[in-house]
Amino acid sequence: MPFCVSHDGAKIHYEITGNGEKELFFIMGLGVDKRGWLFQVPYFSEKYRVFLVDNRGVGKSDVPEGFFSTEDMAKDILCIMDKEGVEKAYFVGASMGGMILQKLGAIAPERVEKLVLACTLAKLDEHEKELMKKGLRFVKDIDVDKIDESNIKEYIKLVIESDAERIFNFLSKNIFSPQFLEQNKELILDFFRNYLNDGFKVKGFAKQLYAILNHDSTEDLEKIKSKTLVITGDKDKMVPKEKSIFIARRIKNSILKIVENGSHAFMFEMPDVFNKEVDKFLSEN
Repeated sequence: MPFCVSHDGAKIHYEITGNGEKELFFIMGLGVDKRGWLFQVPYFSEKYRVFLVDNRGVGKSDVPEGFFSTEDMAKDILCIMDKEGVEKAYFVGASMGGMILQKLGAIAPERVEKLVLACTLAKLDEHEKELMKKGLRFVKDIDVDKIDESNIKEYIKLVIESDAERIFNFLSKNIFSPQFLEQNKELILDFFRNYLNDGFKVKGFAKQLYAILNHDSTEDLEKIKSKTLVITGDKDKMVPKEKSIFIARRIKNSILKIVENGSHAFMFEMPDVFNKEVDKFLSEN
């Protein structure tokens, strides 16, 4: 079970599968470990040497004592690359994973061959903040309007004290489409049940949330030099497609793809569509 000790001492777990000549990293979003890519691994491991990372805070990676940023998580990836002798690689990131990769593309552009940013954003605005308030109201049954928005740590403290199952109930209602939820209840329940029993940590989730709340890559996007696919769904309730349009307009060498009827978790709901679009992009000269 490989680990890398990152710049601040945090132990980061990762897994390598596939025997391809080129390296491809998958970076998952808020609160989910490498298992979130279960529909991508069989497909891409046939062509690539696939790296699956447990972001700090989830899975088998450490939950550091203090708070951390998306740039810290980008440095975790560089740690793995250095340890494994990977000079340059392809990267796919979803939601928070896309935020991490925006930072990676800005601080180490020479290490990025191609970049895929899925259903992600450069900075939170009122839409996401309001959604988080609704989430806290759902998991804590409190009047969130009394929380001082400027005191992010107060908000995070309440999240840490929340019930894990209620967190995932709220998230599932916002990341999946209603049709998928209705038709795949058992699949989703099994996935989350297994994850809650082995890998999910409320404290780690809350600290990742802190990193997201403080994330701002609006000035970093122009520093990204690699060819980039910005891909999102037009039915994403968590991160509206306008956020991807904003990113694509600011990364010079980018392509924008909006998937019809795609939810926030369309790589999970529509893996054939997602895999085909990503594979096509990575395979092009």
